[in-house]
Amino acid sequence: MSEIAISVSEGKSLEGKKMSGRHRRGLVVSIIIGSIAVHLVALVIFGIWVIARYFSDPPAEFEVREILKIAPQSREHKMNMAKHHALASKPAFSDRILSRRPVDFALPDLPQVAVDQMLPLDPSELISDQVNSLIGIGGIGGGFGDGDGGRNGSGDGISFFGIKDQARSVVIMIDVSASMFGRTGDLDYSTGRLLRKGRQQSFQSIREEAFKLIDSFKIDMRFGIIRWSGSARSWQEKLVPATTANKLAARKHIQETVDANSAGPRGGRPGGTRHDYALQELFKLRPEVAFMLSDGNATASDRGGKEIPAAELLDILETAKENSPTLTRIHTIYYLTGSDKRSEEKMLRSLSRRTGGKFDKVRAVLRR
Repeated sequence: MSEIAISVSEGKSLEGKKMSGRHRRGLVVSIIIGSIAVHLVALVIFGIWVIARYFSDPPAEFEVREILKIAPQSREHKMNMAKHHALASKPAFSDRILSRRPVDFALPDLPQVAVDQMLPLDPSELISDQVNSLIGIGGIGGGFGDGDGGRNGSGDGISFFGIKDQARSVVIMIDVSASMFGRTGDLDYSTGRLLRKGRQQSFQSIREEAFKLIDSFKIDMRFGIIRWSGSARSWQEKLVPATTANKLAARKHIQETVDANSAGPRGGRPGGTRHDYALQELFKLRPEVAFMLSDGNATASDRGGKEIPAAELLDILETAKENSPTLTRIHTIYYLTGSDKRSEEKMLRSLSRRTGGKFDKVRAVLRR
């Protein structure tokens, strides 16, 4: 009987242990499941928060930044722009008007030219013109000028007594011999005494034209002045830049110094009206362009006042050409203080023609 009771109690004890183990396992499983559920809920909530934040507008932010500004160097900029424009080629214009069909308007009549003022035609000059044009365009080696009458120069436009050109360096050449003043009443030939001075002279019209030319010079140009009679005298030993100060000094020099009796013989050399000395002085300065104004032929006192042949003047051009790759383009102006002489005009024309320059005649303005 007792054995049976013991066995029953042991069976109950074993069953209780089994129930207790199952309860513990169920509790652990519940805890794990609950933990997973909590994490899943938290993860879902976090995901919703992240998505909501992504789609929401960001808050406005303001930021003040310091901006550094460097003032432009205006003077350097202007100089650089001037250099840039200087490298650009000048526009070319044609003075001709071409038409292939009738038009509704008529061109103006050509100016009337007095036949008695025309010089007789010299066939030798026509031949020399053709030869020089070939020389100028390279048809014959070793020639003078560029064969275009002074229209292909570089630099800014300039004009003297109506002759226009383009150049970066210019020399003004003015004859100050007695005839330039005596024939217009500024000088007494017999005594050499000036009858009128300064702005009262007829010669003042030449000074005024030179002032206009000088005032037109740009800052990047260089220039010089030569006056001649018994000697040739240059205003400066070298060409000077066209600054305001130099242009004012040049105007003063022309007004006060370029006058009668201001270029007499010196250095023991014979006097006269020495175009040859003036040309030699010009080629020392070596400008691109020169304007040469004179009222007549070159003369030499050691030859009894006789004319210096044009061939001797042209020889000076030949020598200058040999010593320099380019020859100064000389524009000659025949300043008529008296009668128009063919020999004088022919000499001045030959100088301009051989150097690719232009020739023109200007009548002196007489002042009473």
